[in-house]
Amino acid sequence: LTVNKLRNYLLEQKIFEMEGKHKEELDTLKEEKENLQGLLERQQLNRATTNNSVLQKQQLELMDTVHSLVNLCTKEGILLKGGKKEEEKPFRDCADVYQAGFNKSGIYTIYINNMPEPKKVFCNMDLNGGGWTVIQHREDGSLDFQRGWKEYKMVSWKNLHSF
Repeated sequence: LTVNKLRNYLLEQKIFEMEGKHKEELDTLKEEKENLQGLLERQQLNRATTNNSVLQKQQLELMDTVHSLVNLCTKEGILLKGGKKEEEKPFRDCADVYQAGFNKSGIYTIYINNMPEPKKVFCNMDLNGGGWTVIQHREDGSLDFQRGWKEYKMVSWKNLHSF
């Protein structure tokens, strides 16, 4: 009976030793697992942050491009506020052009009453509130400009080529 007790005792000791080793290994594995999970979470956070930063950079670049295009279109008088081109809307004079939202001096197309073809004219959008049609060139000098306002209103616009 004592031999059996001794054998049981030795077996119990070995089992306790093995349990102790297994507990140490299990604790080590748990610690490594927690470390790996923390590392993985940090990597995922870094990747998400990097992706977010890249997306934010791309968004800023796109916004800069859009602003540049809008500024260019506004500067060049290409688009109206409603998105129509200057050529799509018939203007009677430079005041109409100005009221439509074009505020940059330059050459615009106007449609003068009783004239079959539109005319390209220079519009001054800066002087005295803008919207002024500027007569810049007289081809043959046949039209007399020494007249009063009533006479200007009565001008036959068929002679517009004379301006």
